[in-house]
Amino acid sequence: MPTATRLRPTLAHVAGETPTSFVSRLAQLHLSCEPSARYFCADMGLSFGDLVKGRPETLATLADLSGADPAKLASEAFRRVGEGHVFKGEPFPGQSLLRTALRFCPACLLDDCSKSSRPETVAHGRAIWSIASIRTCPDHGMGFVEIERPTCPSKAHDFAYLLKPLLPDLEDLAEQAPRRPASGLETYALDRLAGRIGFSPWLDGLPLHVGMAICESIGMVDRYGREVRANTLTQAEWVDAGESGFGIASLGVAGIQAFMDGLIQTYPYSRSATEGPQAVLGRWFKFLAFGAPHKDFDVVRDLVVDFMIQRMPFGPGETILGRPVERRVLHSVRSASLEMQVHPKRLSKILHAAGVLSTEQMELPYGNATFDAAAAVTTLADAVDGLFMTEVEPYIGAGRVQTKLLVDASIIEPMFPKRPDLDHLFRRRDLDAFLDRLFADAVPVGEADADMADIQKAVKRVCCSTIEIVRLVLDRKLAWVGRRTGERSFAALLVRVSEIRSLMRGSMEGWLTARTIETTMRTTTKVVRNLMECGYLKAEVIVSPLNRCPVTVVSQTSFDQFRSEYATLFEEMETTGIHFREIKRRLTALGLEPSIEREVVGAAFYRRSDLRRI
Repeated sequence: MPTATRLRPTLAHVAGETPTSFVSRLAQLHLSCEPSARYFCADMGLSFGDLVKGRPETLATLADLSGADPAKLASEAFRRVGEGHVFKGEPFPGQSLLRTALRFCPACLLDDCSKSSRPETVAHGRAIWSIASIRTCPDHGMGFVEIERPTCPSKAHDFAYLLKPLLPDLEDLAEQAPRRPASGLETYALDRLAGRIGFSPWLDGLPLHVGMAICESIGMVDRYGREVRANTLTQAEWVDAGESGFGIASLGVAGIQAFMDGLIQTYPYSRSATEGPQAVLGRWFKFLAFGAPHKDFDVVRDLVVDFMIQRMPFGPGETILGRPVERRVLHSVRSASLEMQVHPKRLSKILHAAGVLSTEQMELPYGNATFDAAAAVTTLADAVDGLFMTEVEPYIGAGRVQTKLLVDASIIEPMFPKRPDLDHLFRRRDLDAFLDRLFADAVPVGEADADMADIQKAVKRVCCSTIEIVRLVLDRKLAWVGRRTGERSFAALLVRVSEIRSLMRGSMEGWLTARTIETTMRTTTKVVRNLMECGYLKAEVIVSPLNRCPVTVVSQTSFDQFRSEYATLFEEMETTGIHFREIKRRLTALGLEPSIEREVVGAAFYRRSDLRRI
């Protein structure tokens, strides 16, 4: 309710009018020579500066003087708090307000003046005209007119005084003002100030000045590109930016994340793809980094930092928007290469072979090929510890030939055996596991005796292969395995030669050598060799179970079959007791010739069926 007035005459305070506008109109009513709000306040014992700052005691004095409702007058004041102001419970930093400029809707002022003979006393300034992000009159669908700030600082905030010269031109100004509906952001801001909330829960949780600023900064990037310059935008473009940004931010965290994800995906990365968030997010990032120092923006900065950690390869030791990164979520091939000191080409092949990178990612620049850092810990460790073939030899303490034999036998396998481009790379832990198995039951030996030998010497003494001995050791088929004291290398492994020989040496049962056949048949080496070459004795080459060397042999079955079918005259003489010359004479008389001629193999062999005819 209005209070009793001490000022005669007075004016009514209008809803939505700022206290400075109200006192400016009172000055126009009561002063004729220099109708300045400051002079009027000086005459009335008021501090105009305190009114500008919204000091409660000064507002109460003005209400008592003018008869205005104290509560309503105070509700339209911008109360100075610290470095900013509070209006209707909302904090407004200095950069979010335009209080010193003359800013107004011409149509609203024409409505004010339409029924008054003294328009300078009724045309009043609305509080919402001081809010920078509100640029459109919601009642008339008209863009605000903004006049440059007064050159004289003492006239700032003196609305009626500054407007008076423009009153004759209001109709022209209204004609020239752009027509447009209030944007979604402007409507939302007005609703917030009126206490209507709930339509955009995430924005409702932010101070209004933060919500308006991020909507506009997001919107200008969304509408005009990541490199847009704020100082080049017209008022209409700012309204469009607010509309676009509000459509994104009203969706909450998900909407802003989708907006940033679009910037990440559409950025024209260089060949190295080393661009950081400032380049990728453009003016949106720069706004949060340099244009929004107020702590109220920290919640938005935290959102952006969390998102960038989830979508770009940042790790401990780096900062985003001044926030230190405490944990790594993503690695790129490039960041992992730098951290692990592994060439990116080699690293990308390893990650692809391990299934960490897809085939499509292999086509991306190293900086864009990202992957889950936690899921790739083991693979990255393998890449760092991986050894080339030439490094494996000294690591396990084996020579080049022995190492190749172990690899060819798949006792030591490459990191990715099915990838020819990586078959030269071995996991250190696989090599350690091989050595652990090799020395699992080894007995320390200070001085080796004559029966003990390392694998290389045992191979020569037993005439077997390296792999055969290694498999005996790994399969735990040896009763004794030793290790030179203080050493842990392949060359330090000791075995007993006698034990290896007993396990390696087998039997020639079922096989006959040329020398055995020669002795059995009481013939010469030449004859036996010729019989083998001509195919009468079926010869085969096998590894001798006695000395582990290749040897040409004839199976007992093949030899028995030959003896049952062929015989010499001397063998027939031993069987019949008839002299070989008599046997020869009888065969000739019957017209029977040798089946295997002497000229062919060096001895004559007759079929036993022919010999039985004599």
